[in-house]
Amino acid sequence: MDEWLGFLSNKEKMMTCSAIRTRHAFHCKFWLKLHVFCVKVVLIHVQIHHKGVPGLYTVSLEAAFREQKDRIGSKALQLSRLMREHFYIPDGFVITAEALAHFLDVHRMANSADFQDRTERFLQTAIPDEIRAEIAAAYRRLTGSTGCSVAVRSSASAEDLQEASFAGQYETILHVTDFDHLLSAIKRCWLSLFSDQVAHYAATKQLSLTNFPMGILVQQMIAADVSGVVFTMNPVTGSANEIIINASYGLGESIVSGLVTPDSFTVHKHTEQLTKELGPKELKIVPAVRETREMETTESEQTQFCLDDTAVLAIAREAQRIEILYQQPVDIEFAIKEEQLYLLQVRPITT
Repeated sequence: MDEWLGFLSNKEKMMTCSAIRTRHAFHCKFWLKLHVFCVKVVLIHVQIHHKGVPGLYTVSLEAAFREQKDRIGSKALQLSRLMREHFYIPDGFVITAEALAHFLDVHRMANSADFQDRTERFLQTAIPDEIRAEIAAAYRRLTGSTGCSVAVRSSASAEDLQEASFAGQYETILHVTDFDHLLSAIKRCWLSLFSDQVAHYAATKQLSLTNFPMGILVQQMIAADVSGVVFTMNPVTGSANEIIINASYGLGESIVSGLVTPDSFTVHKHTEQLTKELGPKELKIVPAVRETREMETTESEQTQFCLDDTAVLAIAREAQRIEILYQQPVDIEFAIKEEQLYLLQVRPITT
């Protein structure tokens, strides 16, 4: 620097060096600010990623309350809203209706009317890479290093209509233990949308299924000690003053599929007077190595109530909280694991 500043006076040299230092400091500050800005962008991206901001084909259950029902289905939407109200809901993510639409379009199955033909093609056809990649990322975030199993359930926008509930019409696969198993379970759920059973039910209700797309709900599996269903009005008498709880050992599929006669509890909403009827609880459904299996209940399980009075009243109070939130009677599916109550499904009681 001294060589090319040699022709300047000392004063000019000092002014020039000062200008150079100022310019250098400016550049340093500029690059420092740019670096800080980039770090902030990366951090925001990471935060968004972990908060489950939706992609095209998946959205976290925590964030799903922002979505339209046509995109994620009624089941996922209701549970996401309840998560915001701090009810215990197993964590999970939703595979959006766009995933099924894209799958059908890519493999030219959208116009296939024959269920048997569609069944064979569904089971033999791979899920497109772009959908698979999003599902894989969401699955890794959900299961982490624990390798927990998941439950895979339909979440169709046709569920819980005022004129039709479609309850029990779609496929549910429990205790899904790895990623390949998950992809297979997703296709089985999708496929159930086109079953003869669903088509017949829709026809009796004069509904067109083309107007009701399907999402898929994937949640951490709760290997329940006791499961059951709650009605915040008596479905037999129509009394709005009674809460009916049906419960049995193991997973709730034994109750919703009608395989067992559960214990039955009736709680009066205002007095909390409790009446109960012992059910034989002939069997229970439990996790197997893969999915589930049926096993006989023990004599002790059959001859005692699966819930004590304290647990029954706690469930009834939780159900009333939900009814107040919905401002109408609701139907709830629940699971209890190590004395913690989890909500698996909530829907308004339809006519």
